[in-house]
Amino acid sequence: MSFSPATSYKIRYAPGIWEKMCVSVGAFDPEHYAILGGRLDDPFYVTDFMPMPPLLDSGGNYRSSSAAVTLNGPFIEYYLNTCLLPFGKYFLGVMHSHPGGMNSLSGGTPGSGHGDIPSMRAHLEAAARYGEPWHNFIAPIVNYPGPSPQVTTWVVRLDTPRPILAEAIWEISHQAPDVGATSVSKIDEILDLVRYRPDLVRALLQKSDVLKAFLRRRNARNEDESGHVLQQILKRRVQTNKAATQPEIMPSTENAGMIIPPFF
Repeated sequence: MSFSPATSYKIRYAPGIWEKMCVSVGAFDPEHYAILGGRLDDPFYVTDFMPMPPLLDSGGNYRSSSAAVTLNGPFIEYYLNTCLLPFGKYFLGVMHSHPGGMNSLSGGTPGSGHGDIPSMRAHLEAAARYGEPWHNFIAPIVNYPGPSPQVTTWVVRLDTPRPILAEAIWEISHQAPDVGATSVSKIDEILDLVRYRPDLVRALLQKSDVLKAFLRRRNARNEDESGHVLQQILKRRVQTNKAATQPEIMPSTENAGMIIPPFF
């Protein structure tokens, strides 16, 4: 279902978020998602990006498919309470991938919590009940995951019946990197992205061309660094794959506070 934008907003993404998207939500088949964070006094500036696993069902399987994914309420609540709120930040929205060229938000019955728009409005309504000054749900859609993913950014508000198409501004850091520190930080960053989804380590290795392209854009020593990064991931592959075969059953999210697990 397509919706016409009401007006135009500009959403700024902090340096490094494009690269994180390219090796996570933008690299894997739909549907995957990441939590967006930032400050409520600057609600159109995304400073934090964290990929998350889908919710697990009673059988230990991820509740996700090529057409839908259920957000993991306990993980999101933990991330909010430990990584955002202590630093004066808040939950700003969710980036998720859609199959094919479907770059608009899915509709649904108002109040049902099913479909992109109803579930996002449910989040905003919950925030209003708790007195949180969060009024803009930033909702980027990723299409064509792989070497050249496309991102369309939308904003959902309670006072606007339809999503608002926004201009995305991807900031680039102009600071000269410390070569030694950069190599380590890239390894840590990529491992951090996959530690929540150990089942995707193998998929990441299969996407090595995307990983090398990421390093190529960031550092002239791309071939040596890309090989070093892959070696570090391979060292953890056995332990990570073992963890993937023994998934932890997450508790019910009925009491997860403001974070309701919507369907995307």
